[in-house]
Amino acid sequence: SGSSIVTMLAIGSVIYPAMREAGYTNKFALGTVMSGGTLGIIIPPSIPLILYGLVTETSIVDLFRAGVGPGLLLVSLFAIYSVVVNRNMKTERFSFSALMHALRDGIWALMMPVILLGGIYSGFFSPTEAAAVALVYAVIVELAVHREIGFSDLKAVVLEAAKLGGALFPLIAVALSLNLILIENRVPDQMVDLVDDWITSPVTFIIMVNLLLLAVGAFMTTAEAILILGPILAPIAVFYGFDKVVFGIIMIVNLEIGLLTPPVGLNLIVAMSAFKQKFGLLVRAAIPFILLMVFALALISWLPQISLFMVR
Repeated sequence: SGSSIVTMLAIGSVIYPAMREAGYTNKFALGTVMSGGTLGIIIPPSIPLILYGLVTETSIVDLFRAGVGPGLLLVSLFAIYSVVVNRNMKTERFSFSALMHALRDGIWALMMPVILLGGIYSGFFSPTEAAAVALVYAVIVELAVHREIGFSDLKAVVLEAAKLGGALFPLIAVALSLNLILIENRVPDQMVDLVDDWITSPVTFIIMVNLLLLAVGAFMTTAEAILILGPILAPIAVFYGFDKVVFGIIMIVNLEIGLLTPPVGLNLIVAMSAFKQKFGLLVRAAIPFILLMVFALALISWLPQISLFMVR
């Protein structure tokens, strides 16, 4: 979906009760659903990656490609942790027929990311064109296959989508205008000169930036942090030898952690309402996954190949 909250709610509303019924502890089930939701903004398609690409003039296709490696790293760490923590749980025998039945029921939904990402990565269409393809595909499937909406419902759907887009477009317009003002007044160059007086090595720079972004992610939403800090920090990162694509991934992973960090961790706040749980319990449930994400952030910052192996 490209959104962490939407990912958490769409999957979590089904998976959370199923995990509790299967015998997983409440704390583990909540932590898994909330942390899994954060993957919605690092594994493409990703709205924050698109915002970062717009305000820093970085290729969105390259950013999407760069998100695959870190996304797989996080999935692997979460999976290993889950297996270790639940190693003594009872398991059910694998059913190939049940798998095929589920695939048959979900094939139309599963084809959406295949078409989108396959088209973008192959160069068949751009991310903007992919949005149009997704729209046409979704309308055809819902009208002709699932038949959960009719032609009479399309007006309400279009109006709701227009409201969501209308709330986002002014933010993008302001951010792009701010970017032009900053460039015109050479603010990024002045920031580079200022930082150069205090920071002497790329390692020191990336450590300081990670600490800054972790703090920012705890108090600001992802979009606000990208729109305000992206145009300022990206040129400084380039000055210290970091690829703008890699720095974009580092920034998104930092803000991804912020989604689970109080006091403004949106996944925590939304989960509190959606799953009717206490905020303190949700924070404790998220801590093991936050530590895993910080470890992944260190690897991604230290080894740019994790992000670049699909880009170049």
